[in-house]
Amino acid sequence: MADPAPVSPGPAGVTPARVPLYAGFLLTGVVTVLLGPLLPELSREWRLPVDRLAPLFVAQFLASALGSFLSSYRQGLSLVLGYLLIAVGLLSLAIATWPLALGAVAATGLGLGLAIPATNLRVAHSQPTRRGAALSSLNLAWGAGAVACPLLFAARPRGTSSDAVLVVLAVAAGLVLLLLVRALGGAQYRADPESAGDSNQASTPAGITVALAIIAAILFLYVGIENAVGGWLVSLADQFQPARAATSLWIGSGFWAALLASRALAPLLLRRFSEPALYSAGIALAGVGLVGLLSGRSLEVVAVSAVAVGAGLAPLFPLTISFLAELTASSRSRSTGWVFALAGTGGAAMPWLTARLAGGADRLATGFVAPMAGLVFLALLFGLLRRLGGTTQPQPV
Repeated sequence: MADPAPVSPGPAGVTPARVPLYAGFLLTGVVTVLLGPLLPELSREWRLPVDRLAPLFVAQFLASALGSFLSSYRQGLSLVLGYLLIAVGLLSLAIATWPLALGAVAATGLGLGLAIPATNLRVAHSQPTRRGAALSSLNLAWGAGAVACPLLFAARPRGTSSDAVLVVLAVAAGLVLLLLVRALGGAQYRADPESAGDSNQASTPAGITVALAIIAAILFLYVGIENAVGGWLVSLADQFQPARAATSLWIGSGFWAALLASRALAPLLLRRFSEPALYSAGIALAGVGLVGLLSGRSLEVVAVSAVAVGAGLAPLFPLTISFLAELTASSRSRSTGWVFALAGTGGAAMPWLTARLAGGADRLATGFVAPMAGLVFLALLFGLLRRLGGTTQPQPV
């Protein structure tokens, strides 16, 4: 698929040419975290313990991993197919029952896997001198969608089922699809020169391959941690006051709101602090929050801890993607599908492991030892990446 006209380096914010990308990324934020607020409702509707629904996470993120692997070959086509699959998957989920819902969630995950990496790299490579700011701006849109997701369920009219929310989101995905087709040019989908040559490029130097492997492992852990916390947080809060589901939804939204606010501050903080310093501070703050979720005995502790985890995790993903884009640009290789694919498997494994370690629907807090351990390993890998010299220079903002 041919790319649209090249975007010259300039402002890192939203331009008319990027509106469909940002609109789509807003929607992917909603859909990525959809299972969090949806699981308690599905549990009641299907009369199943909430921890029995953990395979939905596995279906979503394994399919997302497959989509991520495929996304680097034809970025434009990946975007179009991605939003088509998201729309079809959401409509199917609105009418599906257990276990057929696994297929609907897998279709949605495949669409997310195609669309998210393609969007990240398209924006990153269009702003080579301002990658950090461009990616922070883009991921603000994703964060806004993640914040809005629980609020869509909390603010819907009384008596409205979750199926209505899914249909509305499916229609939104269809509108994004139409915007993308118009922006990219329907007649140009047969070739993608930027991506087509990826597989024919010279082999990547060994040192860069090691750095890419470390980044892939970091993304595996990050995506796993984020989705384990975001996916089970509403259900965890429900255990303290099951009759006040709206309170649990607001706590879930608070986690994503903290992530959004912290990500908005990241470009400003990078003017004063180096990327390694901001990264380390984020890991430390997220660790404090996870300890709170593990040991919390009240809804208030869960709420405060959720905000700390969200704020701490916020800068980690854009900074990691910024370095990934820098590596792929310097090595003249953009075949990074396997990196994003590994990240997707983290999103499948960590929420499932969290449920398994909990040992029951009424002991979810215990399961948060999984994301806590993941954060420790992430810190160790980041230290190794620094020793390789990969994160010493801050990105221009």
